[in-house]
Amino acid sequence: MEGIRKDTESDNYNKYGYLRNADGSFIQIGIRANEVESLTRKFNSQALVEKLAQEENVVHVFCVDKNLKTIADSNIKDVGIIYDKNKEKEMQEALEGKIPTKDSYYEKVDTKALTIYVPVAQNGEISNVLVLSLSTEKVYYSISMLFIKCSIIAIIMILMLLWVKNKNIIKPAKRLDQYINQIDIEKNIKYRLPLVEDDTFFGIASSINGILDKTSSYFYQLKEHQEELEASNEEISATYQQLAASDEELRAQYDEIQSYTEKLEGLKEKLEHIAYHDSLTDLPNRRKFIKKLEEEISKDKSGAVMLLDLDNFKGINDTLGHSYGDKVLKKVAEELENIKNEKMFVSRFGGDEFFVLIEGENDVAEIENYAKQITNIFKNKLIIEGEEIYISCSMGITLYPFDSREVTQLLMNADMAMYKVKNAGKNNYMFFNETMTEKLREKLKVERILREAIKKDELKLLYQPQVCTFTGKVVGFEALLRLKNSSISPGQFIPVAEEMGIIIEIGRWVTKEAINQISIWKKKGLDIKPIAINFSAKQLNDLNYIEFLENTLKEAKVEAKYIDIEITESIFLEKKEETIVFVNQLKALGVKIALDDFGTGYSSLSYLTFLPVDKIKLDKSLNDKFLELENIKVMGSLVSLANSLNLEVVAEGIEDVAQYKRLKVAGCNYIQGYLFSKPLEVEEAEKIYHDNFLGKIH
Repeated sequence: MEGIRKDTESDNYNKYGYLRNADGSFIQIGIRANEVESLTRKFNSQALVEKLAQEENVVHVFCVDKNLKTIADSNIKDVGIIYDKNKEKEMQEALEGKIPTKDSYYEKVDTKALTIYVPVAQNGEISNVLVLSLSTEKVYYSISMLFIKCSIIAIIMILMLLWVKNKNIIKPAKRLDQYINQIDIEKNIKYRLPLVEDDTFFGIASSINGILDKTSSYFYQLKEHQEELEASNEEISATYQQLAASDEELRAQYDEIQSYTEKLEGLKEKLEHIAYHDSLTDLPNRRKFIKKLEEEISKDKSGAVMLLDLDNFKGINDTLGHSYGDKVLKKVAEELENIKNEKMFVSRFGGDEFFVLIEGENDVAEIENYAKQITNIFKNKLIIEGEEIYISCSMGITLYPFDSREVTQLLMNADMAMYKVKNAGKNNYMFFNETMTEKLREKLKVERILREAIKKDELKLLYQPQVCTFTGKVVGFEALLRLKNSSISPGQFIPVAEEMGIIIEIGRWVTKEAINQISIWKKKGLDIKPIAINFSAKQLNDLNYIEFLENTLKEAKVEAKYIDIEITESIFLEKKEETIVFVNQLKALGVKIALDDFGTGYSSLSYLTFLPVDKIKLDKSLNDKFLELENIKVMGSLVSLANSLNLEVVAEGIEDVAQYKRLKVAGCNYIQGYLFSKPLEVEEAEKIYHDNFLGKIH
């Protein structure tokens, strides 16, 4: 741009400038000096603001610089006002390049306004902010009116569309449908649809009438030649039937016979497969295994029978469901099939039992290698439906013909060896030996005696007194189960009763008998003394025991505080949470709980801080070990700890005076053992009911 100078040709004062073309040349532009001011006026900030303020719905327009000073305002009086930077955050945001908005009430014109903050850039840098306030009420009114007008137009168009549709489509369609329904060729072959030229479906009606014309013509022709056609058809049919009858009959009979033959063959194969295979795993079943074993024995071959039983499989069914349990069985079957070779024959007998036959092998070391291969399956987790599960197995092994040549005996041998593994802690394998047979015979004998005793009511309770260490008086009794007509000890018949599943019935009998004995002593006027009864781990499966105990106490009119229930610590280890809940329910009745055989198992003093027990019974083995002079401090510390936890201590199995004296020094509360009395019949127990034993041991 140049300054203002006089044009030599026109004598006018002009302001000159230059523009460069695309080709690099320059064009000179001159503007008269007297018009520069008006052009500058046209494009300056104030002029723009005033121009915008004249637009419809614009309430207020102004422009501020970077310091928020007003450089132009539709209300010219406000030019020069400086806004507070801390309050006008929208202006600050606009200076940062954003376009914020704000709804507010504009007092000067008494209306609601939408204020828009627009950044103004010069040479690529934001230098000013244009603030534009629009009346929202007028805008909303305009939008509302526009919406109403559009709605009215839409309604009118819909009504017109419905009217046209009804007139030109619906009514003609109904009329056409009515005419078509009147067509009945059999009764009125001359009927035709009425034709209306302006009708929408005129063409369709005409086509239908054309079809009716042709149908009528064909109908007349068929009727004229019907008798001739029928006669010809009968003659042709008869001839064809005579020619084809024999061939068709023979072919049909042949096909039928062939079909039956194929079906019978398929059915035979299917039935044979079903008869000799397990439906779940598709492994050979018991029948197939026995047949295979009989063949091996008859050929004088050597080998081994292995019984594989999954450990704790019942828990899987109970917690995850039988459907999941079936998937576990199928997975085990699949793993067994994967390690199978020509000498291995794998089958499933049912449940979670699998039998494996090792054919033609008499090397015990090699047979043991097969056993290790099988147990290795369970060393790693099994993946079932994307979930990981750990499971183990117990396996019994018997050799043929070394152990027996009888199939039944071999199966029994494997079963005995397997149960020996179960009782020894599971997750292992064991070979059968003759000792197992002897133990089985002994077990069967005990089982027979026990069943007979229950059937003939030959159970009884003996009562061993529990004596106060410091007073010498009898403070209670422990009820001990015995058989009336057998000398078999509880250590023999209780495990058998648990295995047979009749321990729940026996446990209830003991409970009722002890409560009734307290009631009898109460009626005789004797001071009531508590009776302790033993509780088996298997009795936790007696879900209604709490209710039974409560009802029995009420019927006998005996308070619950006179019953002590002795529970071994092993019960807490197996199902700790469930057992604690069960024990707390017993305590809620008022029954006292004693932790029996303390010191024989996994005893931990930390248990005593949370187990809901009232007493601990020190086992005889613990007393024998720690009542020696050099170990007496251990016993003293143990009793002191128990007493500090408000637990009473009973020492059982005490047989000599020295043990008694040391327990007394240690602070043990009660003594039970042959030092004072063996277990007594009820009549003998009544005789020593009020005795003081201190005088008998000095």
